[in-house]
Formats: sequence, C-alpha cells, structure tokens
Amino acid sequence: MKRLLVGSIVVVLGLIVLAVAALLLVDANHFRPQIQASLGKALGREVSIGQLHLTVWSGSLQADQLRIGEDPAFGRQPFVSARSLEVGVRMWPLLLHRELHITALTLDQPVVRLLQNRKGGWNFAGLGGGGASPPGHEAAPAGLTVDRLRIDDGRIELTRAAGDRKVYDHVQLSADHVDMGAAFPFELKADIAGGGSLALDGTLGPWHAGNAVLTPLDAHLAMRDLDLVGAGLMAHESGVGGVLDLDTKIASAQGVLRSNGRIDARKLQLVASGSPSPQPLRIDYTASYRLDAGTGRIADSVLHAGAARLAIAGSFDNRPAVMRLDLKVKGQRQPVDDLQPLLPVFGVILPKDSRLAGGVASMDLTVRGPLDALVIHGPVSLDDTRLAGYSLGAKLGGALALAGVSAPKDTVIRHAEAMLTISPKGIEADPAKAQIAQLGGFTGKGRMAADGALDFRMLVKLDAGVTGAGQAGQGIAGLLGGSKAGGALGGLIKGMSTNGVGVRIGGTASAPSFKLDPRAAAGLLDAGTQGNSGKPATKQPSGNQKDVLKSLLQDALKPKQPATGH
Repeated sequence: MKRLLVGSIVVVLGLIVLAVAALLLVDANHFRPQIQASLGKALGREVSIGQLHLTVWSGSLQADQLRIGEDPAFGRQPFVSARSLEVGVRMWPLLLHRELHITALTLDQPVVRLLQNRKGGWNFAGLGGGGASPPGHEAAPAGLTVDRLRIDDGRIELTRAAGDRKVYDHVQLSADHVDMGAAFPFELKADIAGGGSLALDGTLGPWHAGNAVLTPLDAHLAMRDLDLVGAGLMAHESGVGGVLDLDTKIASAQGVLRSNGRIDARKLQLVASGSPSPQPLRIDYTASYRLDAGTGRIADSVLHAGAARLAIAGSFDNRPAVMRLDLKVKGQRQPVDDLQPLLPVFGVILPKDSRLAGGVASMDLTVRGPLDALVIHGPVSLDDTRLAGYSLGAKLGGALALAGVSAPKDTVIRHAEAMLTISPKGIEADPAKAQIAQLGGFTGKGRMAADGALDFRMLVKLDAGVTGAGQAGQGIAGLLGGSKAGGALGGLIKGMSTNGVGVRIGGTASAPSFKLDPRAAAGLLDAGTQGNSGKPATKQPSGNQKDVLKSLLQDALKPKQPATGH
C-alpha cells in the first residue's frame, strides 16, 4: 500500500513536470495573430497587441500593450489604447492541441476615446459590425464571447460635436458571461472630472451590430456629488452652479433612453445675482431622450421644497455645449414658508434680516435658455403673507405718525402680483402691484439689476383710513384742515388716497430706499391747492408755499434715520 501511494505521488509529480515543460516549450507569440484576428473580427476594428508572455500559474497570456483602431471617419488615433492586456485561456487545449480558447479579457489602464461628429454620429456606433480580418490573419468567428471582461483603472474621454469634453477617470468595469448575441450583466464605476462619481449596473445587449447606439440597456444609475460647473454642465464664468446626487432607473430601446428617478440638489444657484439654496431641493422626474437626435422631454416631474410642490414639464436639447431647457413650472397656492429656500436660487433678494412668512404663492413660469443662463418669465402672486422683520410703513417715513397711526413692525401683504422676467441681467417686474395692510396699494414697474441695485417707480395710494380722506376730523387730513396751509396739505394728503403719490424705490434689494417722485408730486401739489368742494382754486399757492408743501411731503416719505444719542 505504501509503495502504491509513493508511486501515485511520483506519477502526479511527473505529470506536473511534463506539463510545466510543455508550457515552457509553448511560444506564446504563436497565438498573437489569432488573438488579434479574433478580437478584430468581433469588434469590426483592427486590433494589435504587443509581445505575449505565458503566465503558467494564472493560466493566461499577457500582452505588453493593446490598440483598437478607430473608425476612419473619426481620425487615426486609436479608439482604445491600454498599457497591457491579460487574456485568460483554457490550458489543456492549449497544451495538448495548441488550440486557443479565450475565457477572459482584462485591460489595464485603458484610455477610451468617445467622439461625436457634426451629424451626431458616434465613433463606437459601428463596433461589432464584423468585417474582414486584417491581411495575413486567420479567420475568426464573429461576435465576442468571454466568461469575464474587466477594465482596471481606465479613462474615458468623451468629446461631443459641440466641442465640450468630459473625462471619467478610475473607470472600473466588470462584465460576466459576455455574449454579443445576448444580454449580459455588467457593473461600471468611475470618477467624474471636476467632482463626483457614478455607478452604473444592469444588463446590456444583445449588441446591435449595425448601430451600437440602438443596443438595449436596462440599468440603475447613481451619481454622487456631481459638481455642475466642474463637470462642464455650466460655464465657470456664469456665476451659477450646484451639486447634485442622482438616483434613477434607465432603460434604452430603439434609440430612446427613458429614465425615472430622483435628483437631490445642494447649493443650487440658477441666477448669477442670487445665492446658493440654503437647503437641499428634491426633484422627482420622468424623462425620455432620443440618442440620435440629442433631444428629450420631461413630464410628470415635481420640484419639492418642504411641503411645496411645483410641477415641471417640457423639453431639453443636449446638442449645444451647455444643455438648453424649455420648461413650464407651475404651482398654485403653495405654502410660502416652504418656498423660502427657492428665492435665492432664482435671484430673489429680500431686505436684510427679513423673511416671508405665512400665506400662499402661485406661479406659472416658462424657463428657457442654456442651463447656466436661464430666462424665467411669467406671473407670480402672493396672498396673505407678511415680510417679517421689515416695516414698509416705517421706511416710508412720518406720514403714518402724523396720522396718529403706528406702523406695524412687519409688512403685511394682503395680495401682491407681478409679471416677472428673471435673467442673467437681473429681475424685471412689469407690471407689479401690491395691497399692504394698514398702508395702501402699490402699482408700477421696475427692475433689480444683477448687482442688486433697485430702480422701481410706483404709484402709492394710501388707504382712506390712514389719510382720513372723506372723513372729517380723521387722519392726516383732519389734523391739518384747520388752517389755510393745513387745508392745502390736507387736500394733498387726500389726493394720496384718490390719485396716489409717485414713489421711486432705489438702493439695493437688501437695503431699499424710498423717495418722492418729483414728476408725480407736482400734479399732486396742484391738486392739493383746490378746495374741498373740488372746484378750482382762484389762486394758486406761491412758489414758496409749494416748496414748503413739497418739503413736508418729502420728509414724510424720507426713510427715518436712527437716533444717534449723545
């Protein structure tokens, strides 16, 4: 028994020695033309590899380099170049019959160049289309079939027809049971140049040999910390930006890519005059994208800001260097408190230390233009809200104090509406109007420049309860009606509720200033010199009297200065 065991060991050792000797006698480069032909036939491109070396223990052939040729229509640089290629083979057929059976392919540090021409075609579209083998190479069956395909530490350089270039580094690809005639599972991970990472996993295939763009895909895509500016989706000089996380299901068939998922946006800023959102925003979206045309549509999508829900629908065009949008954004009676984080995103600036609180907002907006230079247009309204921490009545000066009315510490907005145009140049409101509690109505138009400077011209009509118009002995008119000068000023103040007074709003959005508009004041002063009966006065006030009245009214509308104290 002992002799039988020793004999068996000797036989096994002998077989191992013979196998090693046979492997040592194998010239690995003998298989180089066959490998090149097999890969070239499967890919429809010329393939060249460097010197081959046999690695006994791993059962593979190692090539010093790999080059996969480019479609001639896209130039002469290689489509793929790799530092090395490892080819897994079946060892027994190789030893006994010198037959090559490829089981695995591993590319080390490959660089893949993806190019788009002016017509929208891609240089990878013809992959797998077959074709004649290079001269002198053995014929090989069409179609790539391997048990395992790996890419380690790769790099993808993507250049579109618009000229923009995106780079994905540290690409890791894992695909098993690869068969170009059937769907196979894969996993892809990469870092996005400028910030962020992506992970894509699912199934791909069967490969569409005539146009690879039409190859079916069913996968899950996750992107993390995608910097919109760093990734080239927005221009550096645009003054806008943001960071996105994306989690979506994608499916491609017949050249149409459909996706359904969620985008979480942090520090989002869509207008240069604004500032990043202080809170994350969420978008649940559904989109379709035509791969050949480079255009798509968005439908049944919702922007979430707290409890607020804004509906989004429209189209996008990905052909320019920066994606162009044409969207509708709608919301009816949405809670103002939850919309607060959206204000800086669109460049809306409130006075310092103030905020909107309570009430509801409605909007029906169009959003058009490049992603980094959007123009937003449409009506916006507010109801039953207040500008907490800012008293418009106090800022208008002493008029309320003369009437014996104390200005509230907040500006209570019964209703406000404006036709807004938000663009890189700033914000225009034309027309705009508001009804302010315990103050009156404002109508007019104006703009806020990109640097925050205000230029609004408004007609202010004070409430009758403030001016006392039509009510003997009440309000400012009642207080001043006992004298000739008082009667003139009282009549003028009455005109502030019937005809209104022109006010120009300047300064900045964070620190607005209010001044009497002289063009409107002259007419109102003339109206103020007429009698209570409304009949024309027989005598106009002297120039000095007009100056006094004008000065009084300007003082009433002048912003109060804080007491300095001594």
